[in-house]
Amino acid sequence: MDLEHLLATYRDEIIEKWVMRIPGLSERYSHVPVEELQGTVTEATDANFAFLIRNDRSKMDIFIERLTAMRLGIFALSEVQAAFELYRTVTAPIFLEELDPSEVLDGLEKLNNCMSYTIHRFSEHFESLHHKMISDHAEQLEMTVKQRTCELAESEAKYRMFIEDINDGYFVSRKGRVAFANKAFCDMHGYTLEEVIGRPYMDFVAPESRNDLTKIYEERTTTGHAPEQYVYMRLCRDGAKLYSENRVKSIVYEGAAAIAGICRDITERMELEKHRLRLVELENERKTIALTTLRQLMVTLSHYLLNANTVIGGMARRSVRARSEDDRKAALDAIREQTAKTEGIIEALKKVSEIRTAEYTPESQTLMVDLTKEIEENLSAAERKEISR
Repeated sequence: MDLEHLLATYRDEIIEKWVMRIPGLSERYSHVPVEELQGTVTEATDANFAFLIRNDRSKMDIFIERLTAMRLGIFALSEVQAAFELYRTVTAPIFLEELDPSEVLDGLEKLNNCMSYTIHRFSEHFESLHHKMISDHAEQLEMTVKQRTCELAESEAKYRMFIEDINDGYFVSRKGRVAFANKAFCDMHGYTLEEVIGRPYMDFVAPESRNDLTKIYEERTTTGHAPEQYVYMRLCRDGAKLYSENRVKSIVYEGAAAIAGICRDITERMELEKHRLRLVELENERKTIALTTLRQLMVTLSHYLLNANTVIGGMARRSVRARSEDDRKAALDAIREQTAKTEGIIEALKKVSEIRTAEYTPESQTLMVDLTKEIEENLSAAERKEISR
């Protein structure tokens, strides 16, 4: 089954499973009417279909704008991100089970690209509207000192509540040390807030990623230009090293230059990518074995057919030049013998076309078909048949 047929066939099942899982994400989602969830999930499913099959992102962009208007100020960003992620949770097992083997790699890659675009696009749109709200508040605060102080405090409280609600880690670093972190950042590294604040950020980076992050930090502090998004291995308190993705920006925090960033766990995404690359590697190995088998097939056929053809040609010439009936008969007998061998080769080839090869595994390094064995067995059978006559 190809990807388009699969998505069309399982559309209603995907929608049903998605709708059933959303209420379990949070207390707020558990109070959303089923009819509303049915409508938003159906629209999101069709938008994902357009992205996966036609690479059409317009439906998803329209849906994100509408959903942001519905959820902003009511739901935490992490809740909506988790709801989007359920699409991959529901569809990935179906992809692995139902897609044609040749479609699995491409299907998983398209699914990851779709989810990455959707979650990043929604997060950016959600954050931009949130920052616009803060910006609008700031402009109004300039009317009077008293109003500015009051509104700024309210805005800061709302912003801190927003930061604490998101599922991803949020941090502010100043001069290489953590100046602020939300609960999610502390939890994903296994520390308390008191243990995080004031520590060098590199304490939370695995040794194999520290050189890369040091270069990025030096580029940002010396040139002002550095990647705003990068992947690295974080180091947890228990020694675990897990894949993380940071999205950072330069800001002013408490009157000084600082770096603010969102730290997201992408371990599952990276494991899926490893699985995809392993499938590619296995496919390449399978092709190599197939080519080796084909090469041996050609060599084997050339050997047997060339020998038979040489003998037949020589005996044909000997038959023409024969001076007696016995000589001619001996030459014709040799020709019949070689013809029988040629027929044995043809029978072996017919048998090869019927052979079902075993399921390919990484441990299987043998050729798919042993043509030499098939030919020798057929020739032996032909000789026994000739003798019995």
